[in-house]
Amino acid sequence: MKRRQILDAAYTVFSRKGYHRATVDEIIALADTGKGTVYKYFVNKEQLFYTLITERSSNFEKELKRIATLDEPPLDKVKQTIRVFLEFYVANGDLWRVLMHEMRCLGHEETASFTEAQRKKYRERFAQNIGMLQAILQEGIEQGTIRNCDIHKAAYGLYSVIVMVVFQGFVADSKESIDEAAERIADIFLYGVAKQS
Repeated sequence: MKRRQILDAAYTVFSRKGYHRATVDEIIALADTGKGTVYKYFVNKEQLFYTLITERSSNFEKELKRIATLDEPPLDKVKQTIRVFLEFYVANGDLWRVLMHEMRCLGHEETASFTEAQRKKYRERFAQNIGMLQAILQEGIEQGTIRNCDIHKAAYGLYSVIVMVVFQGFVADSKESIDEAAERIADIFLYGVAKQS
């Protein structure tokens, strides 16, 4: 119960203020708990943030793995994966903006909140998620439904489109809006914007 309150408060504080400006004291105040209780569950601010990221992304990552192993056509799996990414980023976009900022170390190195080792830990999790998409694209190449391409660049390109659609507010927090956006993105990614003859 208290642990959940702390994580919910941390989500709010990190999402509003970013990692660097957020303080454990603000999280404690919002969670209406004591400092000792927070440190009973979390060693420091970074561990609290990492736990929050891990727990928020757990079901999302399981769903990506499930889709990647389905016995379905790769093009259908690409569409399902796009929808799952959209659902996740619509629900968690504010926190993930903070994470991406820290992972890329935007700004000045001397004021970076994460060490290089910490950034590496987050990047590895991120790469695993993109890896699910790469595996699906590779499967499509092997089955002849996707043309031979650099799956690394294709997966990152598709991911970038998904994130921009969410962060620019082109998709609302509703199943219908997410489904429509997923269909549009899949159509453009898989078939392009050129008129078919």
